[in-house]
Formats: sequence, structure tokens, C-alpha cells
Amino acid sequence: MSNEELIRKFYQAFKIKDMQTINQVCDESIEWNTLEGMPCGGKYVGLKATFENYFPNMLSNFEEFHAVPEEYIESKDHVTVIGRYSGVSKKGRKFDVPFSHVYLIHENKIKQFRQFTDTKAIQDSLN
Repeated sequence: MSNEELIRKFYQAFKIKDMQTINQVCDESIEWNTLEGMPCGGKYVGLKATFENYFPNMLSNFEEFHAVPEEYIESKDHVTVIGRYSGVSKKGRKFDVPFSHVYLIHENKIKQFRQFTDTKAIQDSLN
């Protein structure tokens, strides 16, 4: 499987909440880096910290939250994904902003994630 295929598989698994596949494609000590301006933003290390702490807490702010990939760019051990976040906060406010995600792949596992997006627009939807 190519690195791009691995990342595509991850997005599909995430969309349907397939934790078995997520655990298969992510390194046990994955480093998940989200911008400080995101709800619950910061650095999370490990599957448990990322998928049992960060995501449930961050997603609890929203009625809907979608990360829709539009383009995949593979370069050696990295895959960059360009797409859009869209959703509705618990306050009923909508947002739609572009994102870039940069993944580091090591031994067919996602080792690191870095996020780049307009956190202000997302935060504004929460107020």
C-alpha cells in the first residue's frame, strides 16, 4: 500500500468511526499536533491520548464536524492533504474553512500529524 493509500484508508476509517482500522494504520505512539487555537488544541502522544481524549473532547463542541479531503500530495515519507473543515457548533453556528494536514509515515504507520487551518473561524462558531 502506498503512503497516499494509507492516508485515504485513515480518512475513510475516521469517517465511519472504524477504530480497528484506525489502530491498524496509526503508530501506537502517534504524535497528533493541532493548532493551539483549535478547541482542545495542542500536542497529543499515543493512540489513547489522541482518539480517546482529544477527539471526543474536541468534537463535543459541535453538532457536526467534517474533515473533507480534496487533494493528496505524496512526497517520500510524507503525505499532505488539502481539504475543508465544515460543520455546525453546539450554538448552531456554521463554519467552512480550508485545511492542510501533513502526515509522517514510518513503516506503513502514521507516525505524526500536523494541522494547519483558520482556527479563528472555528472558534468564532463556538461563541
